[in-house]
Amino acid sequence: MKNTLFKIVILLLVSGSLVAQTKEDKHQKKETQKNVAYEATKSLIDSGNYMFDADRAAGSISLVTNTNRFIVKDGEVDIDLPYFGVARGGGGYNSNPGITYKGVPDKYNVEYIDKKRRSKIKISVRSGTEHHDITLTVGYSGQTSVSVISSARNSINYSGNLRPLKAEISN
Repeated sequence: MKNTLFKIVILLLVSGSLVAQTKEDKHQKKETQKNVAYEATKSLIDSGNYMFDADRAAGSISLVTNTNRFIVKDGEVDIDLPYFGVARGGGGYNSNPGITYKGVPDKYNVEYIDKKRRSKIKISVRSGTEHHDITLTVGYSGQTSVSVISSARNSINYSGNLRPLKAEISN
């Protein structure tokens, strides 16, 4: 009887350590997948040819059916995002209701935060008399939040994903 009890205790200890190793292996596998995804996202940003595909604005407004564009290609940006908020100053009847810009940005800076597997892209553009400071915070898998601070409007945030340029855009 003692021998059987001893065998059961040993079996439980061994199986417990096998389960612990399995959990550790799963955790290590997840970490490796996150690192691979982060490196792919960094390569996409380094290429200088990507797009931000916005699916939400101001936290709760769906942009799934709204046309929007945020493209970085060969040192230029092409931005056409809808704006939902209060504009200050001389916005007249014919003023553009969205946030638009096409051309070379005044500033473009990328910062990689490897420890958190996060990237920050800061872009400054001037459209007419309006100045926009745009910050893209990109997660390891491409999930992105965009903050736009404007000289003539209240700030607005967008969420979506960073993606490679679509074939029809890159030509």
